[in-house]
Amino acid sequence: MFKLYGFTVSNYFNMVKLALLEKGLEFEVVTLYGNQSDEFLSISPRGKVPVLGVEQGFINETSAILEYLEECTEGKALLPGEPFARAQVRTLMKEIELYIELPARIGYPEAYFGAEISSALKNKCKAELLAGIDTLKR
Repeated sequence: MFKLYGFTVSNYFNMVKLALLEKGLEFEVVTLYGNQSDEFLSISPRGKVPVLGVEQGFINETSAILEYLEECTEGKALLPGEPFARAQVRTLMKEIELYIELPARIGYPEAYFGAEISSALKNKCKAELLAGIDTLKR
């Protein structure tokens, strides 16, 4: 059984969790926050989550984990078989990551933790998110 190390506020953790669920694979969540302890660095060289524990060892970096799950496991395919269609899906994934998920992080302190962020940061977050959504619409 797979072990997924990370925490639910991490969008990258959630990407891997969703892929595991979509493929119908059994896994255990091990709640773990990124850190620089020697123990954690032995499974995640940058000390970041997510990490996927597999029979042979550990895989870190979300894109590597997702590619492994697609290439090495049974269950529902997450990508189309045809190369152009697969590239289109990967393009959408990257656009969401760079132009929606990344800018949304500006608002995390307020949205998730109750911290106050400045109006300038809120405006920047909103403008970048709207531009990202417009990109997806096109």
